[in-house]
Amino acid sequence: MGKSSEIRLTRPNISQPEIEAVTQVLLSGMLVSGPVVERFEKMLADYLGLPYAVCVSSGTAALHLSLLSADIKPGDEVLVPALSFPATANTVEIIGAVPIFIDCQPDGVNLDAEKLENKISPRSKAIMPVHAFGIPAEMDRILSVAKKYNLVVIEDAACALGSKYNNVYCGTIGELAAFSFHPRKLLTTGEGGAVISSDQSTIKLVKSLRNHGYDGDDFRYPGFNYRMTDFQAGMGLMQLEKFSSMLEERKKMAADYKSMLQDIEWLKVIEAGPEAQPNIQTFIVKLDKYVDRKSLMKYLGMHGIETTIGSYCLPLMRYYRLRYGYRPEEFPHAFDNYNRLLSLPLYKGMSTQEMEKVVRALKSFTVKIEKVNG
Repeated sequence: MGKSSEIRLTRPNISQPEIEAVTQVLLSGMLVSGPVVERFEKMLADYLGLPYAVCVSSGTAALHLSLLSADIKPGDEVLVPALSFPATANTVEIIGAVPIFIDCQPDGVNLDAEKLENKISPRSKAIMPVHAFGIPAEMDRILSVAKKYNLVVIEDAACALGSKYNNVYCGTIGELAAFSFHPRKLLTTGEGGAVISSDQSTIKLVKSLRNHGYDGDDFRYPGFNYRMTDFQAGMGLMQLEKFSSMLEERKKMAADYKSMLQDIEWLKVIEAGPEAQPNIQTFIVKLDKYVDRKSLMKYLGMHGIETTIGSYCLPLMRYYRLRYGYRPEEFPHAFDNYNRLLSLPLYKGMSTQEMEKVVRALKSFTVKIEKVNG
């Protein structure tokens, strides 16, 4: 990307309280699945207004355990967005089920709920909507279809902690949900994730599966080592304490950013509908078709500004393309988003001057395009 970036895409929100919490755990000698994990689980469940949360080693582990605890079996079909991070579909594929990809909304980034019914078959068992970039999916419509066909709804809320749909927290709307605490997320434990549910039997199964299948008495299932460490949970506790204030700060920063970008004609800020209250996990924009995104990213990199693409059109990634024979015309909106979305830098403590630098660089690239086009 040229010289080392001065303005990073994101920066983990790590401060002295997190460092002290990790140190206390290390000194305690209780490093894995101890009391700090339990406190974090309780605090997370309380924040979301549900009785249960189970912390695990990653967001991918949370998706995996969510599918297994929902009794998704080999040969079952799970309806997933065509635009997402690969873990969404990979976890379905890994357990032997079949991901059925749904294209994006024509003018959005989440799965188009109007297309769900056309993809449902006798083998359909679940819908796994993703709240892409923290923007809530069309949950009312999704729940309606799920109820009609008796399908389980598993929310991939990896990016959506703190986002709301019709004033209800994402991750609490379906039967269960998976969160991620990866360093790019607003709340991070390094790696880490959580499964959320209000069903006690589901939670009991998830707890067993994360710990080699142990149920407190015997190894009842062939499980996994998906446990979260206590020092990760210590970080999570400190971050969750300041999470609400951080969200408000982030929303104000995003509003300022949007105002600065509004006169760049070849760039559109992706926004949510009136029923959605996104957490601004990612400041995502869509470029006009004539803008060469690769050249733009290189140009910004040379100005010390780190960016990345938005997300992936999963059915056209090598594995799924070769296995199932998908073509771009089957997912026109997801493929278009894959080629045109761009993530701009946004992080706690990002200054107005840094945002202005990003905007100036974007505007100077605009001049460059206009000259090329004559």
